Amino acid sequence: MKFRNKFVSKRIGTKTLASLLAFGMALGSPMAVFADDGETAVVAENTVQAKKTDGSEVFVSVSDYVRGMMERGAVRLNDETGYLEDTSTGQKVDPETGERLTETPDVPETPAIPDNPGNEETPETPEKPGTPETPENPEIPEAPEKPDTPEKPETPEKPETPEKPETPENPDTPEKPETPEKPGTPENPDSPDSGKSDSKDPIQKPDTDKADSSEDRKDTKTDPIPGSEIDHTQEISKAEEAAGQNESKTAVSNSELINRQQIVKQPEMVEDFRFWTVARKYAFARTAINVREEIPEAADGRADTSEEAKEAELEAAKKDAKELRAGFDIENQKYNTKKVKRTKTAKGVKKSTQIKLTGLNIFSSAKLKTEASNQTNLKAGKRAEAARQAEKDLQKQKEEQAAKVTADLAAQQMEEKVRSVGTISQDGLLYILKEEDNGWLYVESGNVRGFVKASEIYTEDAAQELLDVYQTQARLKASKENKDYTGIEGTAKTAQALIDAKDNQAYTYLRATVKQTVADKEPALVSDQLDTDKKGTLNIQEEKNADSRVVGTMTAGELCYILADEDSDWVYVESGDVRGFAEKKYLKSDAETKAQVTERGADAYSVAEENMDPEDNKALYYTLTSTKEGTPSGEIRQSMIEYASQFVGNPYVWGGTSLTNGADCSGFVQQIYKAYGYDLPRVAEDQSQYGTKIPVEDAQPGDLIFYAKNGYVYHVVMYAGDGKTIEAANEDVGIIYGTVYDKDAVWATRILDDNYTVAGGGIGEVNATQEMYGTDLGNFTITYYCACEICCNKADGITATGTPVIEGQTIAVDPSVIPYGTKVIIGGHVFTAEDCGGAIKKNHIDVYVNSHEEALALGVTNAEVYLVK
Repeated sequence: MKFRNKFVSKRIGTKTLASLLAFGMALGSPMAVFADDGETAVVAENTVQAKKTDGSEVFVSVSDYVRGMMERGAVRLNDETGYLEDTSTGQKVDPETGERLTETPDVPETPAIPDNPGNEETPETPEKPGTPETPENPEIPEAPEKPDTPEKPETPEKPETPEKPETPENPDTPEKPETPEKPGTPENPDSPDSGKSDSKDPIQKPDTDKADSSEDRKDTKTDPIPGSEIDHTQEISKAEEAAGQNESKTAVSNSELINRQQIVKQPEMVEDFRFWTVARKYAFARTAINVREEIPEAADGRADTSEEAKEAELEAAKKDAKELRAGFDIENQKYNTKKVKRTKTAKGVKKSTQIKLTGLNIFSSAKLKTEASNQTNLKAGKRAEAARQAEKDLQKQKEEQAAKVTADLAAQQMEEKVRSVGTISQDGLLYILKEEDNGWLYVESGNVRGFVKASEIYTEDAAQELLDVYQTQARLKASKENKDYTGIEGTAKTAQALIDAKDNQAYTYLRATVKQTVADKEPALVSDQLDTDKKGTLNIQEEKNADSRVVGTMTAGELCYILADEDSDWVYVESGDVRGFAEKKYLKSDAETKAQVTERGADAYSVAEENMDPEDNKALYYTLTSTKEGTPSGEIRQSMIEYASQFVGNPYVWGGTSLTNGADCSGFVQQIYKAYGYDLPRVAEDQSQYGTKIPVEDAQPGDLIFYAKNGYVYHVVMYAGDGKTIEAANEDVGIIYGTVYDKDAVWATRILDDNYTVAGGGIGEVNATQEMYGTDLGNFTITYYCACEICCNKADGITATGTPVIEGQTIAVDPSVIPYGTKVIIGGHVFTAEDCGGAIKKNHIDVYVNSHEEALALGVTNAEVYLVK
């Protein structure tokens, strides 16, 4: 027998040690091999060689990758032929790439004749390998009669010849190798999820244990919502083979793998009830329209987006703007005429008084003038009467038209079978808060919130035509009244509510609003002088009376903030998460109290005790303001799912990281998270250790769920809620919607922060550590803005990315300079590039704050901007 392994011989005349050397080589580390007298005979070094599978009979070094396969028992060295073989199929294995040949011989192709056929220690070539009951030398451990008690347990290297190759065990070398190196990263860090292999061993398929037959499953190529029908063979095979590159890896059960992890049971995620302020995106009603409480079933709201349709829409908007401007001109003319008449009347009274003082010497002349004046007044009276009649006719026409519109809207409501919560007249103002996939828009107008069709409103350039007219009139009106310009509301018509806001199910569909949501803090402390019938407890009521439900209770000295009705007997207060009405006489809110709270700090005081969940409290949204702004984390999760969904249908490419051209499972989730500012490791196994591990059943949309088999993580999916996933499944189906595969799902990881604070005023806080500073992007001009009509006076607003703007987080950038999602440091504070505006070009950044007063106070500055590492 030929040996191409490098070795040092310490004894001449040693007999054939093929099986011992094969065992030593399979371990892949230097190993002492003993001769029959117990003395060390050969020391095998790390290098292992085997024949190439191209028929050249040339020996080459076995790669580290293939040696890993040998360690796991997937591949063995046939010391008779010199070839590597698959232990399950007998296929030849390339010693460098690990590829299997297609043929599957039942017996060795060319049985090797031992160098010494008479050697009693070489039983590799019995005529009947399946029945080796009578070997020439009974000391050979391969004899199947006593597989558990070989005389030399260190040398049972030839498990391939018995009928059950898995039975000859080596108790000295179990699943844990003697030299575990436990490398931190795989040898090929750029390789994808878990490794590459052509093996598709049916034993590894997770579907084999499922009760349903393959005929009952959906064809994932034609119906890409397969759920547990996804064939994970590719992923499992690649994971197992890549895991072979790590010598410390051993096959364990998934339960053992889970037990080794520190899985944190997350508290139930309670969604913040508070609202947050977003920039304004203007729209105007083309005709009188309904605001619906929900989207009607099977109703498409899409507008025609062709160039011809856009041109027609713009022309129609210009016509409406012209009529609107003419109406304002008439109104302004009437205002000016009244002003002139008042002036003339005053002058006339003065002149009349002077005439009376001169006497009656001009009586005859005055009489003539009076007669002429009577004739003039008669004609003027007729004209006035005609004008009044015309005005009545116009009013009647308007009433008839309004009645027709009302009837049409009522008919529409009946046809759609959806309740209308408000109406908006033609050219009425509304703000777009969210765009749905089917063309419906979630909007806000006045105190009405609900759904309208995109085809019912003017947007973008068409909306700008009407916005310009309203802004001109609103500024003129403010000037006449010697007031500051505060926007077009009050000049532009807004929606009329048909039901109370608290009864509108659409009111809290999205907690974004264009209104200011952070109120000035007006602290109040519960007085010590509670009436005896109050028993030392102040009730916070659901309504402005003591007979309504009690939503919370307070005791003397506890803190609340007055949000509304501060001049009434019942004031609207907030204390912790309790919001409702309290009798003002039991609260102290004078200057001394405010100074005391400011000095001690709000954290030094106790707050109200809840009697019910905020969502069950009908007084919760009596006002949208709060002492702190809401947390739109749920919206960020939903945004991530919507972003990932657009790539469904794209190909799976092993090793790929392109969302459009192809990605594997870990490359897909890595790129999704990267778009939101998170840098994940490259492969699924490393990703499974990133973030906080949580039970699979606690996963929220956007969390990652990992699958494992035999203790190896082989696949990662993004959870989409309701048991659904978005994942790069395999080469057959690509990126798909799926369902959680419970059999192999071991844990989930939470990376998104659900508890970050977005309360106003935090932009000056230094929250960047020295380690976070990356590349200096240069000096930028910094301007501060808010979501008011003055800062956001364009019809398309500045929320170009659709992300809610948040103080202390959001900056608007030129995306060609700083891409969306990029985190930067300005003045020691970390911000995220989430928006843009038409005036933001090159080295210019706008920083969002909650109030216009704060924006004006901060003004314009310059600062160095650094990339967050």
